[in-house]
Amino acid sequence: MHDMKSTLRNLSPQEKMTLTSGHDFWTSEPLYSQDIPSFRMSDGPHGLRYQAQASDHLGINQSVPSTSFPTASASACTWDKALLAQMGQAIAKEAQSLKVDMVLGPGINIKRNPLCGRNFEYFSEDPYLSGQLGAAWIKGLQGQGVAACLKHFACNNQENDRLLSDSLVDPIALHELYLEAFRIAIKASQPESIMCAYNKINGTYASDNYYLLTQILRRQWGFKGAVITDWGALNNKVNALNAGTDLEMPSSSHMFDQAALADLKTGALSAKALDRAARHVITLARKSRPKFNGDRAALLAQNAGLAQKIAENAIVLLKNTAGILPLQPTDKLLVVGEMAQHTRYQGAGSSHINPPSTVNILEGLTAENRQFDYEIGYRFDNQQTHTLAQAASQSARQADKVILVLGLPEVAESEGFDRTSLDLPANQNALVPQLAKANPNLIVLLVAGAPVTLSWLDKVKGLLNLYLGGQNVGQACARILTGQVNPSGKLAETYPIAYQDVPSAKIYDHNTRSVAYEESLYVGYRYFDKANMAVNFPFGFGLSYTTFALSNLHSNTPHIAPGQELNLSVTVTNTGTVAGQEVVQVYVGADPRAPLTPLTALKAFQKVALAPGASQTLTFTLSAQAFMQWDPDTEQWQLPKGSRRLYVGTSSRDLPLETIVTLDGTTPGRSQALPQWYSTPAGYPNATDFELLSNLRARPMAPTPVGAFTPMNTPRELSENSIPVRQVTNLIRHYQTKDMADPKGSEAQFMDKIILDTPLIRLSQQTQGQFSLAMLKRLVALANHKYWRALIGK
Repeated sequence: MHDMKSTLRNLSPQEKMTLTSGHDFWTSEPLYSQDIPSFRMSDGPHGLRYQAQASDHLGINQSVPSTSFPTASASACTWDKALLAQMGQAIAKEAQSLKVDMVLGPGINIKRNPLCGRNFEYFSEDPYLSGQLGAAWIKGLQGQGVAACLKHFACNNQENDRLLSDSLVDPIALHELYLEAFRIAIKASQPESIMCAYNKINGTYASDNYYLLTQILRRQWGFKGAVITDWGALNNKVNALNAGTDLEMPSSSHMFDQAALADLKTGALSAKALDRAARHVITLARKSRPKFNGDRAALLAQNAGLAQKIAENAIVLLKNTAGILPLQPTDKLLVVGEMAQHTRYQGAGSSHINPPSTVNILEGLTAENRQFDYEIGYRFDNQQTHTLAQAASQSARQADKVILVLGLPEVAESEGFDRTSLDLPANQNALVPQLAKANPNLIVLLVAGAPVTLSWLDKVKGLLNLYLGGQNVGQACARILTGQVNPSGKLAETYPIAYQDVPSAKIYDHNTRSVAYEESLYVGYRYFDKANMAVNFPFGFGLSYTTFALSNLHSNTPHIAPGQELNLSVTVTNTGTVAGQEVVQVYVGADPRAPLTPLTALKAFQKVALAPGASQTLTFTLSAQAFMQWDPDTEQWQLPKGSRRLYVGTSSRDLPLETIVTLDGTTPGRSQALPQWYSTPAGYPNATDFELLSNLRARPMAPTPVGAFTPMNTPRELSENSIPVRQVTNLIRHYQTKDMADPKGSEAQFMDKIILDTPLIRLSQQTQGQFSLAMLKRLVALANHKYWRALIGK
């Protein structure tokens, strides 16, 4: 048994400082003389990306085969905490089998805008759902003795310029929307670590943010674990340690340690802060973790079955006119679409998994002994569009039903860059009306990690949303189509009719360096429902092959005060003819005119399985926290006075049952004078109103002039006015992508984006000394046309 106080006393300042930076790309620094081993990290969160050889954080280099589970945007649609816990357990076992101590996940950032390139890796637009599912995943993983690293803290809601962006957020939106999922997950599961994001929040980098890392995370929420930087996210080592960051990853070859030690001597770096950081790293390194004694091949086979089960529970039935689904045994089927043969099952970037096997949609139908004809219909490369569409239309006339598989190509959504459009590729959209004209019995399967526009929605009878369903998505889809599994997925995000309906559409990705969250907390259904705006499909929506009814809503008390709980009970009945699952959702309502307050907010949910005709009474416990609001003046959650309606239903827009509860609070509630948009949102907010709300103003994005470049500028910026820098950058780009199978694919685009748009100092930090500070200074000098400095390296 080690005594931490004695350990810290025996460590020199140099040794403590050494512990606060990584050893290499995936491991911490050991100090074997002090009995402090190294611990190993690997990427998640929908599988284990373990790199045994050359390591990178970009999803580029090959990883050891591991199970590819449905991505978070898919698994969230299960609304099933037990399944998310099972996923965490399964990933933990795979981690143990490779001696991995920590998995980097889950990601619970809010989906502020549907174009964020990494939305497939996040759960929801709603913080309660995100926090609950994240907590379940963490409990499953850590219950097996493997550490979780909750990410990305905080307000990391875009990929473009993510290392340089400044998220400007008012305090109410910050706490009630963007931090709330983290608060819920930390309170419920106490992850062993949390990852700070790349971006700034209200002017301060996440790694340097004392308010977030100490005042909120540790003091208010009681977080006990370590704060680890995202890879290359350390901004200023002294500021970061003082703020609450514990470990810089990956190794930067300790390039900042000596300067930090000098600041320790002057008192600019707090000795207590250094001790805290060292203590948290030592705690992780010394923790005894279970050994794996099984057979890894058998484990992967078992986990493939779990991945399929999660996908079966995640697939969302969005439209089923005239009961066109499930398919009948006698149906003559035509399957159309290149996506049917090359079915996407995951996104691109650092979460990219190398599964031992995959099942596409054609293989899934074949495995279920379904006969079908196949036409490619369209190609991802847009070649032969007219010819392929004509052939598919001709074959469609001979079929009873047509299954058209549509979706985003891999290059459309990835970590590192944002989508440029909410639309599917034009050749796919154009094919729908052609096939519908040839055969009205048209069923679309949608494969994408995030919402897309559905201009053809009225032309199809069936619509199944598969999201990115993991390695066995084809098998799961076939079992849904044939009725062996009754769909039970519910949307974890709203599907808008058009991109311009999104409240942040006017400003998102227009100024990527200074990002005003002008819409405040009106994100997703919080905006669409309060603005009474039509959507394609609301939050929480999903159909079934059976029907359900809710009845007998009862509350055990008409009042609630701070520290108290309220119990709701409701009966759910399967009124149909087949067994199925329903998700019962509880929302807290508010006065429609209340400023900065959503019309309704999700506060509880349960998924229940019922046989035909069966009923079950569910009980929901809501604490006073469910009714609280953030008070920026006191920096605390407060229970207001007044009354609230509690709604129970099956989506944010299908809430048939309600009751009223009186809040015995201490504050009058939110009634301050604000710009009108924040009480009755419609259309877009504006910068003037946002500044009145938050005292925050976005800075115009302006190019850096020659002579003013610094290590915080990117290779793209430095190359614009310097031929030598451009040549060096292009040489690096060629070297990094030359061995890729598809030089225009998502991996190549991701790598290209990383090289061009990462600040030079961050590239230096991530290359473990290969791109040295001396080389960095020479490139900056070249860009500034200071050729003598470039020659002598100053």
